[in-house]
Amino acid sequence: MAGPSLKEQLDELLGKLNPGTIVGVDIGSHSIKVCELAGSPGKLRLERFGVFTLSEAALIEDEVQKPSEVSDGILEAFNQARIKSRTVCLGLFGPNTMTKRLNVPEGTAEEVEDHVMWEAEQYITFGADDSQIDFDIVGENEGGGKDAIVAAAKNDLIDSFTELLKSAKIQVKVVDLNVLALSNVFEQVAGGNIEEYSQGTLLLDFGAQTTKIVVFKRGGPIFTKEIPVGGGLITEEIQRQMGVSYEEAEDLKTTTDENGNLPEEILNIINIQIEKQMSDVRKNINFYISQGSAERVSHCFVTGGGSLLPGLLEKLTEVSGLPVERLDVFSAVKVDEKKIGHNLEQLAAISPVVIGLAMRKFS
Repeated sequence: MAGPSLKEQLDELLGKLNPGTIVGVDIGSHSIKVCELAGSPGKLRLERFGVFTLSEAALIEDEVQKPSEVSDGILEAFNQARIKSRTVCLGLFGPNTMTKRLNVPEGTAEEVEDHVMWEAEQYITFGADDSQIDFDIVGENEGGGKDAIVAAAKNDLIDSFTELLKSAKIQVKVVDLNVLALSNVFEQVAGGNIEEYSQGTLLLDFGAQTTKIVVFKRGGPIFTKEIPVGGGLITEEIQRQMGVSYEEAEDLKTTTDENGNLPEEILNIINIQIEKQMSDVRKNINFYISQGSAERVSHCFVTGGGSLLPGLLEKLTEVSGLPVERLDVFSAVKVDEKKIGHNLEQLAAISPVVIGLAMRKFS
């Protein structure tokens, strides 16, 4: 039986799902993460989680360089987590995706859709005719009318990733964007404080090759961006300076002694690189959140594997001038550490996006 068309997948991008099991799949440049949730809205628990670490350059930006390895890695992550379902919500990212917050005038549903689609086409740099576009109305705009969050992804990107999963005999039920999955997780974590955080909150997801920036305000993201800053760049610098392989450099970056300390030489490399990366982050957040009161924020939450690097939170606090906290996904999603079989500190850092993807069935 033929699977859903690409149009059907994107039609559900920001829509509502019928109840049923759906698995979150996050294919990143460093690792593949899969998870399955159970429970009900407000009472979610992480039922199963699997991760597969990719070799160097298996995925560069959003282009798969080693399709067989990625396909095999997806299956290995499913098997590791003992996930039987093969129906998934796939997260996309990179330069061939886009989100935009738009002000939409009042009107009929058809008029609103026509307006959103016309406006969205002006912002899609990779070509509206070659993309799938969807939107969701998230509330009233402060200046009148309504706020809409628009999401778009290039057809070629959707094709390449869905075909990859299809080769692993996995059906893509929903296509989502990782920045929106992160925003949805944050709403769950914020809970009763969502009104306070809706005044302006900065979310930073430090990945291997990129850092995702989300400014959350008035019930959703008002700005999203990915910048080429990540933990993988630090690994490459350790590799260059120490004359070791990528895998050895990754091990040097993460392996501590019995007191939890890294070798001084490695720590110095990390500190210098963090200083450079925080400069790039500062340029972006200053431009988008310090230009006027409409973009100001008062909180900052970080996540992603790169957020575990020593000294990163302290340096981010210094450059942003904001109180910085780790996004505690497990304050909203319960987890049994023994059942999941992963260190909770690391899991809390690497899992928010894939949890956000798996949450789609509970929307």
